[in-house]
Amino acid sequence: MKIPGSRPHHDTLQTALRSAFPLDARRLVVFTVLILAVIQARTVVLYSLKTHVSLPGTLTTRYQRLCRFVQFPFPEALFPRFALSFLPPGPVDLILDRTNWKLGQQNVNILLLSAVWNGFSLPLMWTLLPHGGASHSATREALVERFLKLCPDREIWCLLADREFIGQYWFGFLDQHGIAPCIRLPARATIGAHGMPVWAVFKNLQVGEVRVWHRQTRVYGVNLRVAATKNAAGEMLYLAYRGHALPNMRRYAQRWQAENLHAALKTRGFNLEDTGLTRAERVSTLLTVVSAAFIWACVTGELVARRTATKAKKHGHRAVSVFRLGLDHLQDLLLHPSGASWRTLSTLMPRFEG
Repeated sequence: MKIPGSRPHHDTLQTALRSAFPLDARRLVVFTVLILAVIQARTVVLYSLKTHVSLPGTLTTRYQRLCRFVQFPFPEALFPRFALSFLPPGPVDLILDRTNWKLGQQNVNILLLSAVWNGFSLPLMWTLLPHGGASHSATREALVERFLKLCPDREIWCLLADREFIGQYWFGFLDQHGIAPCIRLPARATIGAHGMPVWAVFKNLQVGEVRVWHRQTRVYGVNLRVAATKNAAGEMLYLAYRGHALPNMRRYAQRWQAENLHAALKTRGFNLEDTGLTRAERVSTLLTVVSAAFIWACVTGELVARRTATKAKKHGHRAVSVFRLGLDHLQDLLLHPSGASWRTLSTLMPRFEG
């Protein structure tokens, strides 16, 4: 719907994005209309998005243009710098996690580096693994090294990771780069000079008890502190870290933000798993589009939450997350174009500049 005297919203969004993404003009147009389309349609299926993108030509022409765009390798340096602009200055807590799904017999396996943010982790960089299952230490190291190279002015406070991300080479790499781990250990992990398994060191814990090993000890070849606790369900947490136990326990709890991010990118937001794409470079480009849409939804949701009263559940968290608040708000504006909605959407776009 054309509003007299107004600029198309994809043109306004291009202006907001141009400084962060100095792409070829034609690619910037497609990048912009795809961000709007995945918000409006809540899907990443290119064949479906061809009816939502504001591009000239027939449906076939639009679809072919979308397919050509995802073949374009997105300049890696652009997105992490853009994403970091939404964080306050200072050190960041990183989260390393993995999300995967299968398309037929093909694994789509993403090793994702994100930053602690506001209930959701902030996607920064990723690697598409050429296999199913866990990542190798060399792959993790390469991902973190790319981040350090592209964002040298950002100090890393610590790195949060689940028990999948362990090993002597990996812990040695983090130690060499001055990155404090806050990493969950599997029960079988051994510590100290005698190689005692952590489950044996921290036997007979009571629910809610936090027990700390009395001094630094060797964990995968690195001197670290180790603590353990048991939750109400009887599940044990063994944590390797630097510093004090309780702040690191609280910090590790923020690792769950990565699970919230995965849910937003997938079933609770953009349905990333529905894509028929499997080639690494194409999935990576599509993930850049979806991650940009995710950030826009979150910053919009924060604005909506400040302006309106939102219900809270018994545990104190919002009944609707800032991501869903923002996504619903942006989708509603795009699906119901009017002079008022167009102006509202335009006011939200400058916030997208970071």
